[in-house]
Amino acid sequence: MLKFIKFLPIIVLAVLVNACCCSAPERYEIHIDELYTDKSGNLTLVYILDYTVNKNGIYKFAKLNTNTYKWETSQVVKKVGAVVANEQIATVDGKTIIKNGDGAVLFEQPVPSISDIESQTDVSLHSPKVFYEYFKSGKNYLWDRKTIIINVGINKKVDGDYYNFSNIQSFLAEYDERNSLWNIKYLKEIAAERGYYYDNSDLLDTNEQQLFFNSDISLCHRQVSDDESAYIYDNSLKCLVKYDDGEVSLQKLYGEILPAEYSGIIKELYKSNDYPPDVYFDKNQNLYAFYNDTDEAKGKYFYFEMYKPDQPTVAQHKQKIYW
Repeated sequence: MLKFIKFLPIIVLAVLVNACCCSAPERYEIHIDELYTDKSGNLTLVYILDYTVNKNGIYKFAKLNTNTYKWETSQVVKKVGAVVANEQIATVDGKTIIKNGDGAVLFEQPVPSISDIESQTDVSLHSPKVFYEYFKSGKNYLWDRKTIIINVGINKKVDGDYYNFSNIQSFLAEYDERNSLWNIKYLKEIAAERGYYYDNSDLLDTNEQQLFFNSDISLCHRQVSDDESAYIYDNSLKCLVKYDDGEVSLQKLYGEILPAEYSGIIKELYKSNDYPPDVYFDKNQNLYAFYNDTDEAKGKYFYFEMYKPDQPTVAQHKQKIYW
């Protein structure tokens, strides 16, 4: 099965209308909803036109012809109501609880305690405050949904509703189904990075200032910045990489995991389009980019480009995919 890192949430955009006395032309967007491998092993793209003109919420499909690397439109459609809700992962009353879209509990285990962390890592945690980060991913991914990044603020000081720490230590916890326990590793590399990002400042909640976003082969830092999109092509972006033998290391996304030139390609796509492109990478380090040119396409089609690591600056395949 192909595996993908997806860097952008799907953004549903309304029709843009000039607020001045003159109305601008209507501009409709086509959005990528999902990219997955079907039961036959075919790479499948799911996309939808702007909800303002697609009142019935019709999704369309395209399959990738691996001989030509052209997307072939499928006649299969589905309604918005058929979309399955995502799983929910949270810490509740000291337990990690995973529920499906219908609310049924799929997994429930006590989270690692401070004593668990200290005993497995020999790291002393004085006056701690613990924060948990969870990751969701599909089957056959190296990072599964029972993986937690545990951030422990040390020497906690309470200032009203705020917590201040002298340092933040990070740990990786993975649930061992066979032995029914959490295996915990000390991530001193990440702690150093976090010390830089937080700089001993307030840490309120990890939903607000998470330094990772969900992916499959890697868990990557999210830059804390006013420009929320900047981290996607930032050359300094680092990721936790887990290998088949279980080893974990911190590497630069561009230059160590993927070709350095990909950063420039993605940055250029950002600059040349009104709205951010959808960017994916497969296990062979191929880059898939989907983007709109609203002035030209007006919701009739969108663009696909593919780049390969042996020629990372030249698009190997280009295509207009029609609605």
